[in-house]
Amino acid sequence: MLKVSAASVDVKNLSKCVVLFATKGATLAPESAKFDKAHGGLVSKALKKSRFQGDAESTFSFATPSLDKVDSVVVVGLGEADKLGTYTWRRACIVASQEVNKQFAAEATLVAENIKGDKTKELEVAKAIAEGFHMGVYKFDRFKTGQKPHQQVSLKKLTIQAKAESDLKAELPLVEAQTEGVNLARDLVNLPPNIANPDYMVEVSKELAKDGVKVTVLGEKQMEKLGMNCLLAVGRASHQESRLIVMKYTGNKKSKDYKAIVGKGVMFDSGGYNLKPSQGMAMMKGDMGGAAAVMGAMKALAKRKSKVNVIGVCGCVMNMIDGNGFLPSDILTSYSGKTVEIGNTDAEGRLVLADAMSYIIDKEKPTEIIDIATLTGACMVALGGSYAGLFSNSEKMAEGLKEAGDTVGERLWRLPIDDAYAAKPLLADLNNDGSRFGGASTAAVFLKNFVGDTPWAHLDIAGVGIGEKIPGTSPVDGASGFGAKIFVNYLEKDAS
Repeated sequence: MLKVSAASVDVKNLSKCVVLFATKGATLAPESAKFDKAHGGLVSKALKKSRFQGDAESTFSFATPSLDKVDSVVVVGLGEADKLGTYTWRRACIVASQEVNKQFAAEATLVAENIKGDKTKELEVAKAIAEGFHMGVYKFDRFKTGQKPHQQVSLKKLTIQAKAESDLKAELPLVEAQTEGVNLARDLVNLPPNIANPDYMVEVSKELAKDGVKVTVLGEKQMEKLGMNCLLAVGRASHQESRLIVMKYTGNKKSKDYKAIVGKGVMFDSGGYNLKPSQGMAMMKGDMGGAAAVMGAMKALAKRKSKVNVIGVCGCVMNMIDGNGFLPSDILTSYSGKTVEIGNTDAEGRLVLADAMSYIIDKEKPTEIIDIATLTGACMVALGGSYAGLFSNSEKMAEGLKEAGDTVGERLWRLPIDDAYAAKPLLADLNNDGSRFGGASTAAVFLKNFVGDTPWAHLDIAGVGIGEKIPGTSPVDGASGFGAKIFVNYLEKDAS
């Protein structure tokens, strides 16, 4: 993992690969301009001969053979100064880290800038920079033979100069712990389905016990006795057993209250008998992005020794096809007792979440419950890759989650859950079918039936979690780990 350290501000000590920042019009930020002046205008002269304009997430780099301590310079565009915030800084530094690696630099240095027009506090800028670099240097190349990219010279050490040096030193271990959780989520989504099956998720969850997480796993026989027929139906055609993983972390022993986070873990989604088109099949290993985010959040919270009480739940299944598969028009009795008419076997995620949420509400009585899932293509169509869909029966939760998303750079957009969006059943209490029109809301309304009076929120991360290059997607390679950071921020802030 990248090692990030803090130092006091002194541009004379910038060395190795130096990362500078510029706003719109290729205007160097204050400390970056000082570095340029100290080296005879080397940077500004190079910029004048380039097409670099300081647009957000743009870069310009060059080698510096004439300088002793500096090997190369990377200038990163931030866009318009008055639109800066942690979201902009984080994304710019994801791109910056990737550009630094192109310079084959093992070490980089930079200054957490204070730019006129940017109202972000310097410490928050520095943390966003650290997060961005951690996110950007991540590589998933374990299956590549021969010399792997990470075996080449790549960024191993980053020094951030900041006026709030002591505060930043205290925050960096927390950023690193959070990054471990996010990267776990990214690994799980990036893994191929012949490895990342329900039992693999069980093994990963058991590793969390080292950090104080208590893990309980329900197998198919146990779930059958409990009446979790909706979840079991989804995995019925697979030779891989379905699992319900329950992870309990107690960071505040003075309280008996717990919040629950529940993730959809469809480890591969063929669509079942409502088979997906071939061009949409390849990315369906990522249909467990919700479960990955929950597991990543549990790891991050435990590593950070957060003073929160939380139960993480992952419903892990494989939606496959064989003679034992569930069928359109089947009627299933859920754990809650509500009956569900199957309108579409490819609307399976809501079935998994329905039983998982009903079970944990019944057994643990959480004060709040949040589910997260790559649930609907309709949400992806509506919001693209810039926002995840947010649905809630609680104004307090909706506001808190939206604020958490804005803080960590995982933005949420609230969508309606009016009963008018519900799919109309013919022969049962509910129908799991979706719709071309308002399909994300239809799915959310379905889930609302299984939470009762418990304050609840649903995050649909279909457009942001699977690492598909659609408009607005994060500039990271592969899976984003979306959701893990939201949970960490939301739960910690609420506990404080």
